[in-house]
Amino acid sequence: PHLGPLLNNLDKMARGRALSLAVLAVLVPQIFAGCTVSNIQCYADDANRILGHSNMNPAAGESNEWCAQLCHNNHLPIAGTENGIECYCGTSIRPDAKKLDISKCNMGCKGHDSEKCGGDWTISVFAVNCSGSPVPPPPPPPPALINPCLDASGPYAKLPFCNATLPIEARVKDAVSRMTMDEKISNLDTGAGSIVGLGLPPYNWWSEATHGVASGRSDTTVNGRTNFAFPITTGMSFNRSLWFVTGAQIGREARALMNRGDVYSTFWAPVINLAREPRWGRNIETPGEDPYLTGQYAKEFVKGFQEAPEDPEHIQASACCKHYVANSMEATTQQGVNWNRHTFNADISMQDLVDSYMFPFQACVEQGKVSGLMCSYNAVNGVPSCANSWLGETVARGEWGFDGYITSDCDADGDVFNSHHYTATPEETVRDVLLAGTDVDCGSFVGKNAASALQKGLITEADMDARLEKLFRVRMRLSHFDPVGPLQKIPIETVCSDYALSLSLDGTAQGCVLLKNDAAALPLKASSISQVAVIGPNANLSQSIAGYYGPHNPCNNSFPTLVDGIASYVSNTVSALGVPSVSSSDMSQIPAAVAMARKADLVVLVVGTDLSWSREGHDATSIEFSEGQQALIGNVTAAAKTPVILVTLTATPLDLTSVLQNPKIGAIVHAGQPSVTAPAVADVLFGKKPPAGRTVQTILPAAYADQISIWDFGMRPGPSPFPRPDCTSAPAQCPNGTNPGRTHRFYTGKPVLPFGYGLSYTQFKYTPVSSAQDDAGPVSLDRVRAMLADNEAKGRTFPSLTALDAEAPLISYAINVTNTGTVDSDDAVLGFVVPPGAGTNGVPLQSLYGFDRVHVRAGQTVTVNLYPSLLDFTYVNAAGKREVLAGDYTFRFGVKETQMHGQGYAEHRVQFA
Repeated sequence: PHLGPLLNNLDKMARGRALSLAVLAVLVPQIFAGCTVSNIQCYADDANRILGHSNMNPAAGESNEWCAQLCHNNHLPIAGTENGIECYCGTSIRPDAKKLDISKCNMGCKGHDSEKCGGDWTISVFAVNCSGSPVPPPPPPPPALINPCLDASGPYAKLPFCNATLPIEARVKDAVSRMTMDEKISNLDTGAGSIVGLGLPPYNWWSEATHGVASGRSDTTVNGRTNFAFPITTGMSFNRSLWFVTGAQIGREARALMNRGDVYSTFWAPVINLAREPRWGRNIETPGEDPYLTGQYAKEFVKGFQEAPEDPEHIQASACCKHYVANSMEATTQQGVNWNRHTFNADISMQDLVDSYMFPFQACVEQGKVSGLMCSYNAVNGVPSCANSWLGETVARGEWGFDGYITSDCDADGDVFNSHHYTATPEETVRDVLLAGTDVDCGSFVGKNAASALQKGLITEADMDARLEKLFRVRMRLSHFDPVGPLQKIPIETVCSDYALSLSLDGTAQGCVLLKNDAAALPLKASSISQVAVIGPNANLSQSIAGYYGPHNPCNNSFPTLVDGIASYVSNTVSALGVPSVSSSDMSQIPAAVAMARKADLVVLVVGTDLSWSREGHDATSIEFSEGQQALIGNVTAAAKTPVILVTLTATPLDLTSVLQNPKIGAIVHAGQPSVTAPAVADVLFGKKPPAGRTVQTILPAAYADQISIWDFGMRPGPSPFPRPDCTSAPAQCPNGTNPGRTHRFYTGKPVLPFGYGLSYTQFKYTPVSSAQDDAGPVSLDRVRAMLADNEAKGRTFPSLTALDAEAPLISYAINVTNTGTVDSDDAVLGFVVPPGAGTNGVPLQSLYGFDRVHVRAGQTVTVNLYPSLLDFTYVNAAGKREVLAGDYTFRFGVKETQMHGQGYAEHRVQFA
């Protein structure tokens, strides 16, 4: 509304010729063909978009006038530019939008650098005023990547850094030696400047690809990018091959887009922090709460993303495991106290750090061979992660053999000084982050202060060269300076191919978890249903979540929903939200939803959470359905003719007690957050793809959120140093909470549903056969003792996972999985180990040590082989040191709570000495 009056006045004056063109040019500083732009306002944007629409810009360039034209073409009166290339349109600005100083919208428009087009999650908003000839698309910027070595007659081809026959170390040193001091400083920041001596244009180390290529410029000749389900969904598949091929397809699309000059080469995915806390805002980006599961996901996704079979010598696209380490709290206020990720110090015992928080990163580095790590915003035990030489140099590079670059999270280097106050001066901060092994600063803090640090003798040119050599080594491995090879021939047709779209849908179907199925309410039979009513605030969830760390422009610019998927089976499908949003307490729409439910043959309720509930920068405040959703569920289920099918779309594991106990709810399917692949959930509901997913988060009672603060990073149970969250008094007057233990490994309460839970449309029987003879006496742990002794002799904290991979197992199991039902189906077989002394003295209650997903036809048997690592016969003591754990071990196959529902379960006990 505040933009309208000025624009209206300008329109009237211009039409009445009351102003000369010269005066009008002063009042309207940006004039381009048929659109004028003035009175630009800067706002903070978020994944829900303050203008309510997705990116409208199909072009490879951007200008504010071009965005105004796009909005004008769509009959929308307000436009906004963001991130230098994106354009959003709407009828009004979201009421809760936060206005910022115009200086925060300072990113140059791509291809039109004289203008500013918003910034990173900041949007330049203005009124649309277009008439006359339409604004043409701006010219595209030059290609993102230019190889100066390909021009045989140019000045660079004969230089050593271009000679692909030389050792990579020699090429890297030659490249860095040709940089001026100003160029070296500029290239320590994410937005690396051009390098004249190497013939290189600017390079940006920051790109995203959590569930599809999210970065780079658009192109009208490219039909979007494949948008996959979020990892919180695909993680539930427990399928290594799915994670690998998903990573491979995203990496291949990235390389195809590189070849067109549309994107850079270094992508900051995957997120492998543990979903250790149900309220954490970024659970959606993770594969779950378990360190072994998360490490396996990291290994497979990264190997698929980076490795191309046709060119084993180079990296297809560079992956980056983040956020190293213990970044699982965004921003939470409790008793009037606020901590956020920029300021928070995670106080973590070495015991928890070694056996929980760092394990996935070790797997990512040692087994996945990742080429990038991101240090996190938070401090760990008083030391900011990006200034922590133990994390970056001693462990990652020293013990794990990390071969790649370390980037800070964005502005995390600056946080070392500005937020954590760890250093006394900016120059000391530059020294500490460089010496800690942080190679590139996502931001500009290092670039602004490096020259001063050098002048004051706090750093040397050699310190900078060491960081630059890590960066150029990655670029060499990406074939930025090599002759054209197989990777450069990956065609643009790879993007949004039929295979890619089929894979994206299959990932969601494989991740769906059947939590309840009373009286075989599922699968549905379409021919017996005349009308389906799809009701719930997440019935149409797709577009508003698709661009969150994924492509804003999915294939065919299509944002299908679960409603669309159900309609493909039953054409007479109607829908209603029932409540305005997942968090709303407005119940005025419920009567209409109830009337719709009464008329339908079948009701599908689609409930849960979205990005307004939890996301980057915003933790959830509750783990139970909102008041509005509870009322909707109660009223609709009471009115429905037949048992209701309930689908949960959520990354926050909500307390499901009431819906599990509701007799009018026949079945519950949990689908995580599938983004634009939501129609695949319908394939599960109608039996085309029977469910075999397993929960990757323990479903906890709502009272859990009253017991323990999100700020308590302890994994093991015990007294909490923070007040109970449900106390409304001042912190000093509140009793401290109690940590009941986090994740299935340590939680001592009774979960609503345990980790690994999942049902099927068929029944399974497990028969394990052990390699250990029951009457042969205890199995010796001497090999475990020798492994730990060797690790200690080498001065390591972490035994080598690659060395352990080469070790023969102490015991192995062949599990015969028999489908005793009538439906051909996948089955995900999970192996858990219960160690001696479980739950005492810091020993986990259980640990996941293996899993496999197999397809078993009705009446047939398939054998799954699982075996624990030598590490599974150790535990981490309070000092963070691994010790041998002798005694009786119980090996469990499956989850006991599912046995009563016809699912496979077995266990076997063995003594180790």
